[in-house]
Amino acid sequence: MRIVYMLLVTLFFSVQAMAQGKIAGKITDEKTGEPIIGATIVVKGTTDGTSTDVDGQFNVKAQEGTYTIEVKYIGYQGKEVGDIHVTGTGTTTVNVAIKEAKSTELKEVVVRSSIKKENINALYTVQKNSATISDGISADVIKKSPDRSTGEVLKRVSGTTIQDNKFVIVRGLSDRYNVALVDNAILPSTEPNRKAFSFDIIPSAMIDNIIITKAATPDLPGDFAGGAINILTKETPDQNFNTLSVGFNYNTQSTGQNFKSGYRTGTDFLGFDNGSRQLPSSFPSVKNIQSGNVSGQDGITAMQSLNNNYKISEHSALPGINLQGALGRVYHLSNNRKFGVTAAVTYNHTETIKKDLQRLYDNYDYTDNVYTYSTNLGALVNLGYYYGKNKITLKTLYNRIFDDNFLYREGINYSSTSDTRYYAYDLIQKSLFKTTLEGEHQVGSGQSKVNWILSYNLVTNNQPDQRKVSYSRALGTTADFSADNTSLGKANNRLFSDLNENILNAGVNYSLPVDLFEKSTIKVGLFGQSRTRDFSNRYIGMKVDPLSPDGDAVRTRPIETLYGNDVISNGTYMLDDLTGDGDKYDATATTAAAYAMSDNKLTDKVRIVWGVRVESYNLKLNSGNVHVNNTWTDALPSFNFTYSLSEKSNLRASYFRSVARPELREVAPIGYYDYDLSATVTGKADLVRSQVDNIDLRYEIFPGSGEILSASVFYKHFNKTLENNVYGQNSSYDINPTNYDGARNVGVEMEIRKNLGFIANNKFFKGLSLYANLAYIDSKVTLGETKYIQGKEITDRPLTGQSPYVINTSIAYTTEDGKFSANILYNRIGQRIFLVGGERLGNVYERPRDLLDFQASYSLSKKSELRLNVKDILSSPVFFYFDQNNNGKFDGVNYQNGQLDPFSDWKLQAYKPGSTFSLTYIWKF
Repeated sequence: MRIVYMLLVTLFFSVQAMAQGKIAGKITDEKTGEPIIGATIVVKGTTDGTSTDVDGQFNVKAQEGTYTIEVKYIGYQGKEVGDIHVTGTGTTTVNVAIKEAKSTELKEVVVRSSIKKENINALYTVQKNSATISDGISADVIKKSPDRSTGEVLKRVSGTTIQDNKFVIVRGLSDRYNVALVDNAILPSTEPNRKAFSFDIIPSAMIDNIIITKAATPDLPGDFAGGAINILTKETPDQNFNTLSVGFNYNTQSTGQNFKSGYRTGTDFLGFDNGSRQLPSSFPSVKNIQSGNVSGQDGITAMQSLNNNYKISEHSALPGINLQGALGRVYHLSNNRKFGVTAAVTYNHTETIKKDLQRLYDNYDYTDNVYTYSTNLGALVNLGYYYGKNKITLKTLYNRIFDDNFLYREGINYSSTSDTRYYAYDLIQKSLFKTTLEGEHQVGSGQSKVNWILSYNLVTNNQPDQRKVSYSRALGTTADFSADNTSLGKANNRLFSDLNENILNAGVNYSLPVDLFEKSTIKVGLFGQSRTRDFSNRYIGMKVDPLSPDGDAVRTRPIETLYGNDVISNGTYMLDDLTGDGDKYDATATTAAAYAMSDNKLTDKVRIVWGVRVESYNLKLNSGNVHVNNTWTDALPSFNFTYSLSEKSNLRASYFRSVARPELREVAPIGYYDYDLSATVTGKADLVRSQVDNIDLRYEIFPGSGEILSASVFYKHFNKTLENNVYGQNSSYDINPTNYDGARNVGVEMEIRKNLGFIANNKFFKGLSLYANLAYIDSKVTLGETKYIQGKEITDRPLTGQSPYVINTSIAYTTEDGKFSANILYNRIGQRIFLVGGERLGNVYERPRDLLDFQASYSLSKKSELRLNVKDILSSPVFFYFDQNNNGKFDGVNYQNGQLDPFSDWKLQAYKPGSTFSLTYIWKF
């Protein structure tokens, strides 16, 4: 036993003696921020050394101790960086910016610096030397907010707001004017009825950083005017890590309250329907049902093959749960090669209630209760292989959202003079699978680079068996409620909907430094995208046979037994199918693009980045008798100017032209009934793309590490702008996209991120940081023809989704040892148009909300952390209203002769979301 003990002790100290740490970082050009390929790094006093890869990154082993590294590259001043402390097996990060040697220097010049100073200098280099006007948010800032999804994170970025907690509005421009990318690969729309990417499907824990580019360069996609939102997921790690986190949340309006839901399966909790809600493969075709070939026993068999469980289950809403796991591995191979893996999985489950949601408009006086059983499942795997001055990465992301909604509505329908009870069971399953293969290679011995990208995306959106059933009785009576199922309509049926879209992206870029002016780079590239989409809606249902003797009695049954097997078996119901040729479409969209640009450092202070991008877009769509084949080719020039007023400040100006194209669904002439809005959403085949001219001016100062002060002015002019309008005739509503003549958008943005240590030289103020971004935006749409709302002439109005102002502020505190941090965040947006009105319907506005959030975290040890979040502390009401008197404000709802006054404002929806408290434990090992 003693011998075993001595062997274990000997082995322990041997391992400790062999344990090595690492020094890692990135070498960049101090003037441009570009990575330096092939720079030599030597650890002074040792034989250890390496060179930078195609990203300018390096990694060198070192025993525990304090070191100085020396950085050398031909044509640049050498630099020594000291005070680098390596402990155990950890990695010490050193980012170094080096400067070109002047031609007048006759001997080698070596600049000496410290690790702290150099990391700050490198951060300045990244911020100050951006080629264009952009804003972003890093993983460190995301960690200090209570946000769980990318959609929630984005509202913290300057000039950015979020609609429905997931759709991005940049500089007041709705989602159609923005483009989404993940790891430089363009993402499609995740929504079947609009051009929008649902950012809530990407958990914040998977993000490395987010960059929103607001002024285009030719190497970016040409179809944005608000912003190009690039989400960069976790890269190859510098060192191995494992992280687990478990969190629970409590919502004041939902948790512990009576929660109602429809049919439930054992796999719902995992985010997957087990197939029991899907339309059976043996179910009769549309043609057979509509031709009358499915009747008698065949009809009964078909109806019995459906899932006819309408039972409403009740339980106390459970607390939300949030589980996340991540790991990173890096393997250093021979000949300076490296292979790394980052992987993460996330799981979220919530049960939320929109309680007593009011709807008071036109002929409706309703109160809704909406129950949402939601599961989000995500996974990410990133692989990176570095060899010499080359890099190849494979990044794969999968995310799935399972939202099972149950709506119960009570109220009055004045148009039919009836009391109403309405039930809607609606499961929405949507998923995104994305995989991107990307390579970057140095060409020759200089800084020339080739990078290429291949990407595949699969988007699905499935609504299996959306059920809508209404009951009514004569207003003012005490008679039994009777189901309105003697006939079927878009508001009273069973919908089976499927969307599948495949997207292929391919691109190649080549950059070449040239001996022109002080420093210049020419960049050219090609890009291609192919999208194919199949979409179908099928509307079926059971209606009472008018010849059935017990039809009236069956219609008074409660919802749970309304479609019981006993009444189906005795022939009370007939099977009907409302599906038309226009209820499905297939589409292909092909984009081919080429660009050329030049990045010129004219002097030590003046830089211009200019060029042109040409995009050709072809859209083909078939739906029933409608066939669309449109091609638009656009030349999109851009020009970005930067003048460095000092080492810490820039003056920027830019111009670029961009486009906004109608989404596939918007061109398809399909009518889809939205039971939530009581409206039919319909596309138009004659839509055309918008062209946008954009001008920006910005002044920015970088006072210290991670600090910024900036002010921006922007102007945008739109030709044939695209917006959604709502049109009402009698008691029916239609929402459709429309081209208006033009629009303009002008605004001012200001941003500050500042440490408050200048107030007093003590630990408290040094740990305080203030952040704020403010925007004021004014927009105007030219309608092209005189419009009337409630008899009033309308010649212009603001853009849809545009808020006149945006306020984002936060104040954060971190102790000197970093163990405790707290952050208070506030967000408010000005009133904005949700839907454009028409005829007897005013514009639908969303009123402002005050959002106040709080987070505190405490490190229990080096390996564990406890985090408390409080989201939406004030629980301000969500409020949408019809501006019937067209004065831009809500004046209250009035009644006239017992009905809603058409000339007073109406409520589209109003409810309180509640506050959410969450506690999360994080373990790192």
